[in-house]
Amino acid sequence: MPERWLVLEARFHTGMYRGLEWPPSPFRLLQAIVAGNRSIEAPGLAWLEQQAAPDIFAPAEVPESRYTIYVPNNTDRRKRDGQSTAREINERRVSGPVRYVYPLKSDADLAEATRLIGTACQLHTLGSGQDQASLAGSVEGVTPVCSKTEIHYAASHASRVMPLRSDIDVQLRVPVPGSLAALEARFQASQTRLSKDKGWLSPVLAPAVHEVMAYSPAGQAARVAMLPLHLRKPDQGQSFRPFEARNAVVVAGLLRGAVMRRTESSHLADFAAGYGPESEPDHRLSWVPLPSLGHAHTDGLIRRALLMAPIECLPQLAELAGILGQDALQMTDEDSGECVAQAMLADPDDGVFNAYRRESTDWTSITPVILPGDHADSPRLVRNLIFKALRNAGIDTGLLADFSTSRVPYLPQSHHVGDYRLKAWKAARLIPLHVRLKFHRPLRGPLLLGRGRHFGLGVFYVEVNRDGRLHQIFDTH
Repeated sequence: MPERWLVLEARFHTGMYRGLEWPPSPFRLLQAIVAGNRSIEAPGLAWLEQQAAPDIFAPAEVPESRYTIYVPNNTDRRKRDGQSTAREINERRVSGPVRYVYPLKSDADLAEATRLIGTACQLHTLGSGQDQASLAGSVEGVTPVCSKTEIHYAASHASRVMPLRSDIDVQLRVPVPGSLAALEARFQASQTRLSKDKGWLSPVLAPAVHEVMAYSPAGQAARVAMLPLHLRKPDQGQSFRPFEARNAVVVAGLLRGAVMRRTESSHLADFAAGYGPESEPDHRLSWVPLPSLGHAHTDGLIRRALLMAPIECLPQLAELAGILGQDALQMTDEDSGECVAQAMLADPDDGVFNAYRRESTDWTSITPVILPGDHADSPRLVRNLIFKALRNAGIDTGLLADFSTSRVPYLPQSHHVGDYRLKAWKAARLIPLHVRLKFHRPLRGPLLLGRGRHFGLGVFYVEVNRDGRLHQIFDTH
């Protein structure tokens, strides 16, 4: 996780934005900075062109109005008809700034970002030529979070042709290598569009060197890629092999060993064993047993599991699925050498899997969260560790509205935190707690938090009432 972030904050001086896309796309931002500097060679622009799609924080309430204006079209004035052309205007009232957040992963990034800040302040409009704006840059040492009046848009790492999931999702243009050169070529073409040597008008086309990225509200964007598994009895392919939820870490260890044996001769061996690259240690595989849930009388035993990784690791997970194929993973006890279960790729539309993938504002842990710290002796320390667990899972802490913790379970299928077999971490002490969370906006599952999230601890679930509606765990009045 980066320790510093470049924040570019755009403010609209008239409170109006007339651009076609909202929020203003990262590519539109690059265009506006180039226009303000009248050059593609201003300090930091080449670095900005190379960056991945940034997170965007934009006002949540943006009243919109549409109207038509008529503009002269330079036809023969002696003709009464056809002297003006209708133009549709889409006008938004913007009450706050729009922030673009870029992670700085190295000292070289920091140096380039510092140079870019001076370049960015030359911006004068963003959107249409009427949308006067200013851009200020800063380097932050704390992860930027959204306020209650903002929406945090996060870029999807899935295919750019994926359908939008809701009316809040948007597709925005983002720069790619070559975008600056395309802008320069377009400018040069505009200088000769009325060349006498040619004898005709040469139309100037919009710059086409950019990517299109799907953006979703941060809580609803896909954070993880998953392979669903059914745990079956050996030599009985259709019978589930249940495990006690208290032994979630043990089951995760059996699954890890099975995956490691299958991939030991593959270049995915380190990834499958849970080791990420030094620069991105969280880009690794997790082995997550899932207790059976769905209604009040479900027994909570483990019959399913997920192989999970951050969404950035989707290519590795897809390759792992090809290696696993239809051959079951043999989950073997290391002490006895006995195969105690087989893990087989399963239908992702299984009802239990869907129960963990819902969207909700209210989440309850089914297995205890191991807080990411050694001391939680006061409510303030507990709150800080809950926030840290959210950040470690890639969740904007600004989305959190309320939470509660307990050593006794909230769900009937859960157990007291002292009943779970815990991994022998090197930490001085472990702090296991059941947790309930409420967010300002719906969060998309699966949700796993804490030190044990790679081993099936800190797994959250959305409670469902008897009438099938999602259960609200906090009073909203």
